[in-house]
Amino acid sequence: MLLPKVSFVPAFLVVLATPRASAHPTVIPHRVTFGSLLNANDGVGGNDPLLLMDGLTRDGVVSVTDIPSFKETKRALMSHLHACIMSVDDVPTQSFQDGTIRRSFATSTTHADGPQPIKSLDEFEALSDHSSSESCQHFRSHLSAFRSMVDLATRQFAERLSAEMGASLPKPLLSTRSSNSADYEDIKQVVAGGVHLEHFHSYQKGGVVDDETTIEFHTDQGFFIAFTPGLIVSSDPSSEEPLELSDGFFVQDSNGEKFMMEFTGGDDLVFMMGDGVNQFINNNLIDDHKGLLATPHALTIHVQEDASQARVWYGRMVLPPSDAYLPSMDSTFGEARQILVDSSATGSDVPLGIGCSSPNMKASISTSRNLDGPSVESKCPEDELFCWFRCQKLSDHGITADNTCSQRNLGLQCVNPQGHVIPGGMKHGDFFPLCTNNTHVTHPWETYPEIEQQPDTCGASLWEDFSDPEDYDHKVDLTRVNGTKTMLFWSIVGDEGAKKMKARIAFNNTFGWLAVGFADVDDSVHNGMNGANIIMSIPGGNYSAATGLDLEADPSVGTYKINPTDSSFRHWQNPIESDETKTTVANFEHTECFTDITFESDHINGQKFNFEGTDEMIWGGNHLDHFVGYHGREHRARFTVDWNTGDVLFFGEEKEVETTAKNGGTHEDDDGRDHGTDKSNDGSVKNSVLGLSTSFVFATVVHYLYGN
Repeated sequence: MLLPKVSFVPAFLVVLATPRASAHPTVIPHRVTFGSLLNANDGVGGNDPLLLMDGLTRDGVVSVTDIPSFKETKRALMSHLHACIMSVDDVPTQSFQDGTIRRSFATSTTHADGPQPIKSLDEFEALSDHSSSESCQHFRSHLSAFRSMVDLATRQFAERLSAEMGASLPKPLLSTRSSNSADYEDIKQVVAGGVHLEHFHSYQKGGVVDDETTIEFHTDQGFFIAFTPGLIVSSDPSSEEPLELSDGFFVQDSNGEKFMMEFTGGDDLVFMMGDGVNQFINNNLIDDHKGLLATPHALTIHVQEDASQARVWYGRMVLPPSDAYLPSMDSTFGEARQILVDSSATGSDVPLGIGCSSPNMKASISTSRNLDGPSVESKCPEDELFCWFRCQKLSDHGITADNTCSQRNLGLQCVNPQGHVIPGGMKHGDFFPLCTNNTHVTHPWETYPEIEQQPDTCGASLWEDFSDPEDYDHKVDLTRVNGTKTMLFWSIVGDEGAKKMKARIAFNNTFGWLAVGFADVDDSVHNGMNGANIIMSIPGGNYSAATGLDLEADPSVGTYKINPTDSSFRHWQNPIESDETKTTVANFEHTECFTDITFESDHINGQKFNFEGTDEMIWGGNHLDHFVGYHGREHRARFTVDWNTGDVLFFGEEKEVETTAKNGGTHEDDDGRDHGTDKSNDGSVKNSVLGLSTSFVFATVVHYLYGN
């Protein structure tokens, strides 16, 4: 993986973006200093002000300012969030109807176990044998201090709120039904004993509609949430541009009036009340104390002038303790949350009252491919197994639910073709249910043998020679964030009525596989991959999902059609061979440094190029191994190309990528990384035949417990 070139951005550089026109007036949050929270138990009441009540009863929002060292830490951390999250494959991702894409890191903090790691980041780096990108290294270097400061501010906020409301609430505030557990006397103890879900979000919006609401008005689950106002950052954290605060965050106050909340650089950490206040605060008030407002809020993400920019945000949602009793459901809060998970997994109705205090409040339920929170066992119907982050039907794999495995004295496991067992099914890859005696102890998941690389002998000049575009009219850079340099070249050749596409895709890395072709626009699951017609080159033959490619067999290039439902290469490993495909002439070249595919045709598997307009395309590549699988987000893309103008738009973006015609302008092709051996004496291999294992897998759209 290529590492972004990063230099530290001064943390104090933050400006407020010019507010965009809004149908609602603006309002500033109720602000208190961090120092004022420290006096929570010193004479609250009497003539002393109730610092929090004005904001929490008006619109449910209080901003805490002047947290020591927090501004610098927060901005140093958040400036690297987007670049880091884009370098990690298979992070939870959600697409919204307005064209916004949200990518997330998730973790939690609990009373018993303290702060938990970000699993998706840790597992990606551990299991893919990838070193952490520079952005992720910067992100990690500030993460612990940032979370500690948020934890301290959250505890101080809870202590102050507990003191201000203590006389108006019963004790204990929440009870347990276990003789082994103590009750929760007040707000302070409820917060200390609760589960705190933490999310780092990165939002990017494509399209041209800029005023469409991304997330409609809703009330969050949980007691309250602590969040940092959104910041606009670049995918290149070394940019000297100051960070901007984003707008587009709306609230509805206790009078039903809607406002756009206007934050400034002084708003360190914002606290906003959730529906929990209606579950165990407002319904328990024992005097005339005014109730807290569970804040309805909405979000509008705007299209950025620079498509590489993103809105980044952090939130920490405080849930009640799992063992605290919820009278309305005659269950604990933990049991109620499990009912939410079970109901979502089975598709059954959620009982009224679960998750929300009233029917007009929205409960967002986590489904498969959950964000990493406290460990919750994923449950499926009896005839299915949770495997590869989803419930898979046993019958699709020749297994019945009654006793097929047990009758053979075998266990039912989630495995891959190598027989590796993934306990709990929480792994991305070619995994499926199987009757086997293998276990995660006897057959743990292992990484594939990596392709040997010689990074000291491949340099920029060799890549410049290899990627020389002199025979083509157009070229475009398909390189993704932190990815391998990849170029697409093409010319339209032939007479009217007999036009053909003459094209080349060049990949600045070693040869695991390389592919390019048409996206299947009807595929909404795997980002245009399933059902796609593509041209693909592989470095061997006699493919086995268990052992990979036989490198003693000849490498080849051919046309393939990816299976419409099953993305793993074993489901579509045979190239398409017909009289029609014989009219497509394709070649490939690979060295110990670089790889390419060239082809000339007016179609791929009969799907014609639109020479007078645009086509939606995909590409993918692998330089890690010979199992025709993994590619990562940084080594694939879906894009729309205008074959005549050379303009390219990446999926989910609306800004044109800079292109250059032959002999026109400049284009920097050096990625700054060495790769292999000198092309002049590397034994370059060329092949010509007629004619992805591309798991272009975006994380399945999931509903998060909250989003801002």
